Amino acid sequence: MLPLRIPNGLNFFKQLLISFTFFFLPLYLFDLGFDGLQIGILMSIFNIVNLFSSFPIGIINDKLSIKYVIIFGMLLESLFFAGLYLYTDFLLIIPFFIAGGLGGNMIDTSIRSLTFKALGPGGRGRKLGIYQLASTGGFGIGIVLGGFMLASLDFSGVMLITSAAFLLLALVSYIITESRIGRFPLREYRSIILRRSTAIFLLPLFLFGIHWGAEHTSYSLFLREGLGLDLGGIGIYMGIPVMVLAVVSMIAGSRIDKTGNNKVFFFAGLVISGIGHIMMAYPVVPVSFMFRVLHEIGDAMAAVGYNVSFSKIFKVERVAGETSIAYTVMIMGAVFGSLVFGPLGFAYGFSYPLIISGALSLLSFAILFSFRNRVHF
Repeated sequence: MLPLRIPNGLNFFKQLLISFTFFFLPLYLFDLGFDGLQIGILMSIFNIVNLFSSFPIGIINDKLSIKYVIIFGMLLESLFFAGLYLYTDFLLIIPFFIAGGLGGNMIDTSIRSLTFKALGPGGRGRKLGIYQLASTGGFGIGIVLGGFMLASLDFSGVMLITSAAFLLLALVSYIITESRIGRFPLREYRSIILRRSTAIFLLPLFLFGIHWGAEHTSYSLFLREGLGLDLGGIGIYMGIPVMVLAVVSMIAGSRIDKTGNNKVFFFAGLVISGIGHIMMAYPVVPVSFMFRVLHEIGDAMAAVGYNVSFSKIFKVERVAGETSIAYTVMIMGAVFGSLVFGPLGFAYGFSYPLIISGALSLLSFAILFSFRNRVHF
């Protein structure tokens, strides 16, 4: 069985490199003169590509290969950052955003598949907490480093460095050994959609995913335009709470192993995440930052909770495809959020997308809680 430190290490470094610029991209596009609709379109491309590619990538992971999907994804990410380094025209960079979205999803889906296939029967909460720790820890550190790098090197320099680093990571990915390939008909994936208890579980995941779209299009702009932070300040403001998320993920995973209450952690995470998302729009930096930390604590609890749930309800030989269905539902929410909140933020203020999407996370809790006796995960 593949040691979990390999997918966790790749996960950490992938997220580290992406986060140098990802949350700062709306600022970069804004400064290039793009309007809210254009920024919303570009940022939603990531999620639209993910929407149509997640399930096919999951099937490929289950039935063909994980290793070479990851390598190709790393190469596409390198191409994405090279394209942003070379071009600044709206139409010219659209294909590179498509490449970046596909490459990132190939890596994320495949690493998640490797992790679920290598979990084994015991300690799932702790193992998935460490998986979340690697992902969010890399992202948090990358945001802080990215803020300071962008302040000194500007966007073009950081994008060139990131492009070269992804080429190196593609070479490192050759250390992956393939997991066992599944032998089963594709129609078996339908069972996850047709199962009533799982279908009830998917609607709240859609509503929860909407807040990702709000963050992708409006969050960094709110921090600069609403709170007056510079690039370094934005990096600290966003990065430190994500590091808190990483630590809480590991703690939550261990607690789930001891109590078996992954559903409780998921429910509580939705409430805490939603309240934090609403209140971090308060236009005073210390107050906003405090609620940002609270939001990330909620995200950590929710993420580990639903990942443990996935590991219980999905069969290991089909786990890549079946988890991809669930993640596709959340991506649909993120696509919706990007397309709606990009223009809305420009029209009414960048705090409103955060408030509205946070309220939708609370709505997702209310729906799940009302069906709590009919959802088994």
